[in-house]
Amino acid sequence: MRIPYTWLKEYLPTDMPAAELADVLTMGGLEVEEIDEWTSEDGQASDLVFVTSVTSNRGDLLSMYGVARHAAALLGVEAALPAHSIPATAEPAVAESDLKQGDARVTIECVEGCPRYSALRVTGVAVGPSPTWLAHRLEAAGLRPINNVVDASNYVLWELGQPLHAFDHRLVVGGHIIVRRAEAGEKLVTIDETERKLTPEELVIADPKGAVALAGIMGGVDSEMRDRTSDVLVESAHFDPTMIRRSAMRLGMGTDASYRFERHVDPNLTLPALARAAELIVETAGGEVIAPAIDVCSRPFEPLAVQLRPERTNAILGTDLAADDQAALLRSIGFGVDDGDPLTVHVPTARWDVEREIDLIEEIAIIHGYNNIATTLPSAPSEAGLLTRSQRLEERAREALRGAGLHENVSFSMVCGRDLDACGLPADGPERTALELRDPMSAEENLLRTTMLPSILRAARYNARQRVQDIALFDIGRVFLPGDEQLPDEPLRLAILATGTVLGSAWNVPDERAQVDFFWLKGVVEELAAALYIEGLTFERAEHPSMRPGHCAAVMLAGERIGVIGELASTVQDGWDLPAAAYAAEVQMSALLDAGSLNARYTRIPRMPAALRDLAVVVPDDDAHCAAALEDAVRASAGNDLQSVEVFDVYVDEDRIGAGNRQVALRLAFRLPDRTLTDEEVDARMSAVTEHLDRELGATVRSW
Repeated sequence: MRIPYTWLKEYLPTDMPAAELADVLTMGGLEVEEIDEWTSEDGQASDLVFVTSVTSNRGDLLSMYGVARHAAALLGVEAALPAHSIPATAEPAVAESDLKQGDARVTIECVEGCPRYSALRVTGVAVGPSPTWLAHRLEAAGLRPINNVVDASNYVLWELGQPLHAFDHRLVVGGHIIVRRAEAGEKLVTIDETERKLTPEELVIADPKGAVALAGIMGGVDSEMRDRTSDVLVESAHFDPTMIRRSAMRLGMGTDASYRFERHVDPNLTLPALARAAELIVETAGGEVIAPAIDVCSRPFEPLAVQLRPERTNAILGTDLAADDQAALLRSIGFGVDDGDPLTVHVPTARWDVEREIDLIEEIAIIHGYNNIATTLPSAPSEAGLLTRSQRLEERAREALRGAGLHENVSFSMVCGRDLDACGLPADGPERTALELRDPMSAEENLLRTTMLPSILRAARYNARQRVQDIALFDIGRVFLPGDEQLPDEPLRLAILATGTVLGSAWNVPDERAQVDFFWLKGVVEELAAALYIEGLTFERAEHPSMRPGHCAAVMLAGERIGVIGELASTVQDGWDLPAAAYAAEVQMSALLDAGSLNARYTRIPRMPAALRDLAVVVPDDDAHCAAALEDAVRASAGNDLQSVEVFDVYVDEDRIGAGNRQVALRLAFRLPDRTLTDEEVDARMSAVTEHLDRELGATVRSW
């Protein structure tokens, strides 16, 4: 915003040079980027102009009054800001949504977009050039003088920060102003002579015939001021900032008015701005104000009351300001303060950005001056922070995964709907119930992830497109699940993906052994559990829409399903452009961390050798005779001397063992702590095992 120095000094009683004042404003939060030496086009006027940069939350500083009030508070003086009121605005005609006053009528159909619309008629005006002083003021501010009526509205825009628009009342059908959403496909030719195609997302000012202006952005050519205009209807309204910003961005129409409405304009400024505009129009163009003004307001706009604890201010800022001093600082920028403990602060409606106690403390810091806050050191040295139990376990898990040959991937939390489609997830799957971002960084990635698979698949696809054939990745991150509370549940998940080989060199290893497979990935998960000292982790056959049928297992812990592991379905593999079979797992990391332990469990190294026996059984190829079921049956019948049992081979041959069957080979280890078992003792235990397998599972023992 451009702030003419001479204009500013009319409201600011100070003789401070422009350069020093610019430094005060910059240190007070209103950055003065440069001081421009301006000269008018006719060469009759010159001034110094502050070119300022206003943050998006300080719409109150987009006016001469706002800057003067802020500068006065920083300097410790009282700003000379005149109040504007005329009989027509002192006692306006008021209604909530529809009001007819004489030959003018205002109807608000879209209350959420326009909660307040004020209007005032001035008749008998003579449109012509503005006086020199007014034209020079606008030129210095960076505005082009047009005519006395339009220039008066622009002057008020710069002076008070309230955008106005002047209609030729004669050209508004029936004198009826309607504030509504645009109709689909509705068109409007704006005053820049460009035809705009509108959507229902746009808010328009219309008459019974059609749209006559884009609300808060630009007027229409059909109702603009003309040389013969004599009856003016001045609009002063409050529009929803979000709606104005979206319309301005979609249409590519950034204007001085939209720039202010996007940053919030004081809703209680509409009538004072009308009074000031009427004064200027009558002064520069003549005419008569038709009283009363129209004020259609759907609800009252009252100052927000916020509690402030003076001791809290001093604790945050490191100051020693008395409660009275803090109240005086807030009053200097227009805040109302009721004495007490705590202080009750009434925030002006122009300061929508101040909502909490900490916001008030920030205002005190700004006005008091950051340079006036002493630099202090902590009273005592702070202790070094320590990792929590979960953080230490998580770091141990990362070390175990890296030790297994995996590389860590760090991903964003946003996904798009196409990512879920590429994962083969059904339309009614639980992963589809995702939270949608209101303002996503990317229009496509507008969902918070409910599964880690898209994140790690995206990383794998990137590597594959760079001709990396051997990929082994893991990703630990949070997913976001809609919950009963306002905030979502954010459980920690682990995703693993591998394809190709993890061997550094496989020139002397058969291809079928060099490639990663389901059992390699299963081993990684088991190694992770071992690193966290978790016992009881098992696997069961399962189905998952992203996995190949029959090549998928559920990861179980204490009877609860905590994850899934398997080979990706061919459609998923193709959807993510992976060149070879890929294996993936997604596990609830939170469950592993809860069950994990930081302390190893000591087991004495056995002194006696183990007695090993191999057992091959033929069983039906179904879930009831899976490897886990066979292991459980062996443990139930082998007695207490059984140290371990593991599957080391699976054999399928329809000709030798029959269709629908498979042969599973198990290795059993028996051991006593104090002596070596005899062959007879081991044979007896093996007989008990084979009898139990035959009786309970119908397993046929094969001889070697």
